[in-house]
Amino acid sequence: MTYHPKSDFMRVMMTRGFLADCTDYQALDEAFLKGVVPAYIGYDATAASLHVGHLLNIMVLRWLQKCGHKPITLMGGGTTKVGDPSFRAEERPLLTAAKIDENIAGMQQVFARYLAYGDGPTDAIMLNNAEWLDHLNYLEFLRDIGRHFSVNRMLSFDSVKSRL
Repeated sequence: MTYHPKSDFMRVMMTRGFLADCTDYQALDEAFLKGVVPAYIGYDATAASLHVGHLLNIMVLRWLQKCGHKPITLMGGGTTKVGDPSFRAEERPLLTAAKIDENIAGMQQVFARYLAYGDGPTDAIMLNNAEWLDHLNYLEFLRDIGRHFSVNRMLSFDSVKSRL
């Protein structure tokens, strides 16, 4: 099926090859026609800067904004402190809060070259998940949630097994 988009954003995404498959092209296109659509992409804060692999998703956010929508850059300041196995053989390096904040500041300089940040309806915003994750009480979490996962259950996960 060849879909002919009506919204500027969908037209750009399809013309430039950013969009390969979609469960409902028409519904997505109509959403972009109705008004401002916010969209986010999350970024890990373990490195001091972004790399060429981030360029594609930065361009999606840039086109989203150029077409009248609201990009959100979600920085993983909190999740970077926790670590994310993502089926890798090793954990993320443990960084201090200051180093994570420094890394986010470096990445923010890159984003500012492509996105216009501000308070307007289509201005980009940058959120840091540390703003809400840092306030969680970890011991309460372990008491209330962690007790439902036995060590044997955790050892059954491939991501845990591969590290052992």
